Amino acid sequence: MADEAKIIEDKATPIKKEWEEYARKGNWTVKGYEIVRALSGPGRIEKSKEEDFMVIYRPHGVLYHHSYGLVSKFFKGLIDKTLFGTKCPVCNTVYCPPRVHCWNPKCRVAETKWIELPLRGKVHTFSVMLFSADAFLEMLPFVLGYVQIDGADTALPIQIVTAPTDVFVGQKVRIKFRENRKGDLMDIYAVPAKGQTIPESSCLHKNNKNIEHLNRDLENTYAFLNKRFGIKKAEAERRWKAK
Repeated sequence: MADEAKIIEDKATPIKKEWEEYARKGNWTVKGYEIVRALSGPGRIEKSKEEDFMVIYRPHGVLYHHSYGLVSKFFKGLIDKTLFGTKCPVCNTVYCPPRVHCWNPKCRVAETKWIELPLRGKVHTFSVMLFSADAFLEMLPFVLGYVQIDGADTALPIQIVTAPTDVFVGQKVRIKFRENRKGDLMDIYAVPAKGQTIPESSCLHKNNKNIEHLNRDLENTYAFLNKRFGIKKAEAERRWKAK
């Protein structure tokens, strides 16, 4: 399909030139190994015995490419600083992230229509991320939330830029666009709207021990960031204020 398509905008050629050779090197073959000695066995450490273990290094590299298909308009909209959703013409359900066809069985996979959505919403649920995949390690700690955009019936996964101890379900947020946009969900993030107070019903805040435990775990994450990347606590916290 890609070979038959007419390219009308090309932001990939420099990337392919840079990374295709690297991707070919990571072919899963073993490139090196180490022999290490470490404790082994069940029970207490003082009762364990030392064993020799072989650790292999098997690099993997890939230049992965795929099409966004019929939801391409949504991701192109992120580049253009516009938030799109889709609306079912039968039941009027609004999807963000978009669906090309309605999933309501009564609508019999009706084809949805594109609509522009406002850059505001509210937190439906959230998680405080204290560890992550390699691509996001230097961003720790951060809040990953599901935000229901105003006018939408579904929730959008998005980073909420705020102190982890300040987020709550139902919090109103504004959607912001990052400066360097590439056409993925990391092009956008949410920040709390001003003038809100944390409700007494907040699951995180109604018990002081929840905040105590979170602060303890945050300190462990700060220690990891400093050891691994040289990122100080104050530097990590400044990112929440860069709105």
